[in-house]
Amino acid sequence: MLKKMYLWTILIVLFLSLTCLTNATTPKDALVIGANTEIFITNDPGVSFEVLPNAMVQNIYAKLVSVVVKDKQFITVPGLAESWEVAPDGKTWTFHLRKGLVFADGDPLKADAVVYSFQRVLKLQKSPCWLFSDVLGLTEESIAAPDDYTVKIVTNGAPSNVVLTMVGNTLSGVLNPRVVKEHEVDGDMGQAWLMDHSAGAGPYNLEEWDRKIKVVLKANENYWRGAPKIKTVILQDIPEPTDQLLLLKKGDIDVAWDLTAEQANSLKGGPDVSIVTTPGQSDEYVGMNAGWGPFKDVRVRQAVKYAIDYNAIIDKVMTGFAINNQQFLPVGYFGYVENNPYYQDIEKAKTLMAEAGYADGFDVEIVTNTTERRKTEAVVVQENLAKIGIRATINLMQASQMYAKFREQGLQIIVAGWGVDYPDADALSNPFANYRVKQLAWRCVWYDDYAADLTEAASKEINEDRRFQMYQDLTNYWHIYGPFAMMYQPIQFWGVRNEVKNYDKAAEGYSVHYDLTEVYK
Repeated sequence: MLKKMYLWTILIVLFLSLTCLTNATTPKDALVIGANTEIFITNDPGVSFEVLPNAMVQNIYAKLVSVVVKDKQFITVPGLAESWEVAPDGKTWTFHLRKGLVFADGDPLKADAVVYSFQRVLKLQKSPCWLFSDVLGLTEESIAAPDDYTVKIVTNGAPSNVVLTMVGNTLSGVLNPRVVKEHEVDGDMGQAWLMDHSAGAGPYNLEEWDRKIKVVLKANENYWRGAPKIKTVILQDIPEPTDQLLLLKKGDIDVAWDLTAEQANSLKGGPDVSIVTTPGQSDEYVGMNAGWGPFKDVRVRQAVKYAIDYNAIIDKVMTGFAINNQQFLPVGYFGYVENNPYYQDIEKAKTLMAEAGYADGFDVEIVTNTTERRKTEAVVVQENLAKIGIRATINLMQASQMYAKFREQGLQIIVAGWGVDYPDADALSNPFANYRVKQLAWRCVWYDDYAADLTEAASKEINEDRRFQMYQDLTNYWHIYGPFAMMYQPIQFWGVRNEVKNYDKAAEGYSVHYDLTEVYK
């Protein structure tokens, strides 16, 4: 009898093992994300400036405020600071911390930690520092703690939305000064240690970063909003989208980060996996050199804008994962109002070409990088331009070579993209409309003082209504005279197992907002 029971036990264990192998599922209190982690350099909030690592860092370090999406608009809500006010001069900001805050290790979190963290960013002078020093005009002396629960910062008078989005940015994550100082080496302010350790007060702690293998986060039981339901987050290094797709279907991972558009479309309507989407924080554009030959004439630039088939690019290149947004402001940003004046109108484009003296067209070179998406975009643009007599050849360059030449104003047409550093119109209007900052407008030799003056005035206007109208005026002017044809705003997407709940809320607003406390199974 005992032998029979023993045999049945073995058979049941074998059956369950085989079932688990064929229908693998991740633990209910864990979230496994498949992604290409090659871009990871550090997990230090004062140094990290790459999108995927920042998504993890956002969940490790708490900030004074949080930038979230509500009714499809980015807004600022309280974080470690329960309230704040700005002085009438628009420069001095006072933030009031909550009482009883602690870091993950139980140490009290008070105003001196905020001051230390902000000043550390300025001392390190790493990639994200310019958001403090250049955009807000902060110095070490302009950040102070009058008492344990008050933080004062003196800015250059930047508009309130700009200030708050910076204070809610990843670089504003608050570190535990005691822990960081204990791990300083040769005055590095803890940089080496913080690459793969954490000293924060966010919902998770960094438990492990095994290069090109995995990043592991563990729930912070001392988190001020309460410990998250998902206790372990594993970012598993799976470089190939095909492998991510296979493991997602099997249930070995909960989220696939890097699926292709074709793979994502193949999953729609399936029983086990859904596609979660959110507007991406970037633009895809065609840039024309306004100081070169035919493009000196605004009518030729407008002809190019009317020649492009925007819907075809969205359908052919992005297979629907894009928004027809022809302005430089992404959806949901301050100053955004839907404004898409261009559509493919070949006859109108030909008329503009003839009026400019180019009825027979001209030869031009399109430069883009070697990625499949950009190559396909360039081919569509080439075919569109041929319909109005513009004979374009495509020159594929490595991205580093292409941008080096672009920065020297050495391209006739470029097909490229631009990411957003912070969710405010100021982050886009300067590169696209103000040649004085020597970014995209300057690289396209668009020396337009009206556009530059209006951009600079809007960046200093503290009356939100007037500022909003300024961006409407700038957008309308830019559409007519600017050297850019904005092809689309990408849509970010993920493959997500159906047992994972609220991932859409967690990722809404990515890369500005990525909050894993929203997720549960």
